[in-house]
Amino acid sequence: MTSIKTQLLAVAALTLTAVTVVAAAGAAGVDTQTADVRGQGPGGPVVAEDGATLQRSDSGLSGKLSMPTPEPGTYLYPPAQTKPPAPFTFPAAVPGHPEAYSLWMFVFNYPALCSLPCNADDIGAATPARGGALNAAGHIVGGSTLSLDGHVSMNSTPFGGSVLLEPRTAEVHLAVAPHGQLDPALLPDQITKPIGNPTFWWIAIFNP
Repeated sequence: MTSIKTQLLAVAALTLTAVTVVAAAGAAGVDTQTADVRGQGPGGPVVAEDGATLQRSDSGLSGKLSMPTPEPGTYLYPPAQTKPPAPFTFPAAVPGHPEAYSLWMFVFNYPALCSLPCNADDIGAATPARGGALNAAGHIVGGSTLSLDGHVSMNSTPFGGSVLLEPRTAEVHLAVAPHGQLDPALLPDQITKPIGNPTFWWIAIFNP
């Protein structure tokens, strides 16, 4: 098993090229961007063109990611997480119905100070880029479209690394982690804690 830093934060090391479109602000003080959703993994194809939206304001970030719901059993499922080195355990994700997913927001407050590109080394309250990882949403799938949305404010507690400091100019990565068949005994952890690594995730990247 990789360390939790690798599991949770290596998504920042993906070398995907993010084609981000800045739209006219729909409301005063709000900037809106769209980006393609790719996956699974860094070499994955586009699964939803312009399927992710990010809204920036002075107080925080609102993200939404929509894509076709993966058919159970047709994609890669994360293996079991056991201690050590993982700080918490999860059984292996398995196909089933319904399935659970979680949405993660990786923010790099000072992307000009990132490694090239922003990566796991840039996550942390003491790094020059001040990167952080935050849980944005959890979802239980019940239809043909997987749609997750959430908001991160400057007061949100990160799962790891720095808080959000620069919502207007941070580089932002949205990532969807698959947790497999819903298990009520695992809630709320099943939709609030990370599982797997970027090999298993779908991602959209927003440049400032």
